Amino acid sequence: MATGGACGGAGDGPPEYQRTKSRDKYSTPQQRLSPDTEDNVLKETESVFQSFSCHMLQNEQTRTGDMMDTPSNPELMSIRPNPVSRPAQVGRQLAQIGDDINEQYAGQFRDMIKILNVTPDTAYDAFAGVARKLFIDGNINWGRIATLLSFGYRLAISVFQNGIRGFFNKIVKFIVKFILNEKIAQWIAQQGGWIAALREIPEQVGWSTIGFVAGCAFVSIAAAWYLTKR
Repeated sequence: MATGGACGGAGDGPPEYQRTKSRDKYSTPQQRLSPDTEDNVLKETESVFQSFSCHMLQNEQTRTGDMMDTPSNPELMSIRPNPVSRPAQVGRQLAQIGDDINEQYAGQFRDMIKILNVTPDTAYDAFAGVARKLFIDGNINWGRIATLLSFGYRLAISVFQNGIRGFFNKIVKFIVKFILNEKIAQWIAQQGGWIAALREIPEQVGWSTIGFVAGCAFVSIAAAWYLTKR
């Protein structure tokens, strides 16, 4: 990852706050985190998604070198996450999965969003209608949560490319509303809060596997959803 910083100049922070150190600092594989509160999860969700989106944008632009494909969104570029804050670390961690998903399924995301024909008035219903399919079997895990955030990020980029401004903050609110209404915030709280992602998500192995499984599930349910809407 480039060291110039994600979005508004914030970088990955000093070495002691990199992914492996973050996990060591807060927990070990033998420890079980105490449950967090839903209120705290919801309060941190905005910062987690902002950090996630910043790193997704930076990774995508670094990988493709194409600013036209992923133009700099002023709303994203104005975000200055504290690189050593807990939500920023979590967002960065989840973006590792999200980047795999985005790289493999960018085309499917674009096609799906095009079919949705999102407008400001229909945006939340369109977002939630697809996102619910990701959790339709009642199972929640960090891979699916990363896929949810990836969908939110891709939707924000697509809407911006279509000339609609000031939409990113609405996407942030969509994410918060969705994880509350669909009991995802409750699940995250039971795991110990967002910080549990730093412990539960593999670092050296399994990134592509988790992303692939989550991505396949998302593409499959999205395809099924298309058929019911046509």
